[in-house]
This record gives sequence, C-alpha cells and structure tokens, in this order.
Amino acid sequence: MKSPIKIFIAEDHPFYSKGVTNVLEAHNQYVVVGATEFPLEIIPNLKSRKPSILILDINLSGYNSFDLIPEIKMALPTIKILVLSMYLPSDINIVVVQKDIDGYVLKNSGTEFLINALNAISTNKKYWDPNIGLDSHHANDTFTKKTKLSTRELEILAYLKEGFTNKQIAQKLFISEFTVKTHRKNIMSKMEANNIVGLLKKY
Repeated sequence: MKSPIKIFIAEDHPFYSKGVTNVLEAHNQYVVVGATEFPLEIIPNLKSRKPSILILDINLSGYNSFDLIPEIKMALPTIKILVLSMYLPSDINIVVVQKDIDGYVLKNSGTEFLINALNAISTNKKYWDPNIGLDSHHANDTFTKKTKLSTRELEILAYLKEGFTNKQIAQKLFISEFTVKTHRKNIMSKMEANNIVGLLKKY
C-alpha cells in the first residue's frame, strides 16, 4: 500500500485550515501533516515535516505569499505549491502561468476542484481552476486557446478531463444534456481539436 501524500497548509484563517483538513480526511491518499498562519514558520515546518505539497493562501499575516515563493523554492526545490485563494488572479494582477506554482484554486469553487487540483499536482501536472481563466500573452499555445473559453466551457472541460459523460456533466451543472453537447462542440472548435481524445491531449 502506498504511503499517503503529505500536505502542509499555510493559511491565514485557522478555521479554514481545519476545514481543508476535514475534507482531506475522506481521501486517504492524502494526509495533512501540519498548518501555520505565520509566514516565517513555513520553511522550518516544510523542512521538518517534509510534505510533498504546500497549500498556500495569498494573504498571510500581512504578507503577499507570492513574494515568499522564490525563497520557499530555493529552500525546497521539489515542493509542489497549490495556491488556494478567494481572489481571482486578474483581481490582483497575477498571471498564474508565469508564477512558480503548480496550481491555483478559488476557495469558493468547492472541494471537488481542490481534490482535482491535488490529484493533478501529485502526478506532476499543473491545475488551474476552470473558474479563473488564464490571461498570459506569454503562455503556451494551449493556454492561449483556453483563454478563449467561457467560464462554463472551462468547467465542462474540467469534467471531461475527469471522464464524466455528457449526461453526468448535465446533472452536476443542472443544465440539459443538449446544452453540454453544444458547449463541447464549441470547446472542440476553439481548442482546434477533431475529437475528445485530441481535446484532452491538448488540455
């Protein structure tokens, strides 16, 4: 049996850290090994507890966490960083694909997106919350195409990646199966994919 993936949480609100911890207790492939709300405690804790993934809030006791990332990466080059924030990147003038992070999830997106992000990051993939969009003119071609997708299309694309059928997606989003099919057609066109296999390869 594989050992669970260790996660450390740096979050300004302890009750939120507890909430994330409670969510992850239902997923035995992950274990939270600690949490802090103080920026200066992050690196010592990472060194002593040796997690694979750091869940990082943007605001920590008056610090901008993005300013701490270079120092964290210098001390622990292999650590995976998932930003969990209430802010859209565009609201704080951040282009996520230019930052040394592995994922970005909005706090109000729900636990499913958090788990999707952790699953992706733990297999060395990047994960951007479908609700944030991506707005970097330095991004690669796939990211550039994805910026053309609407929030709903990005959400459906995320579900397709997870293997959900049109019917299942319709039930989750409380829309008709026909609407899902229409969105899929538009996604395929915008992403310049000929079929679902090609679409998911681009994603």
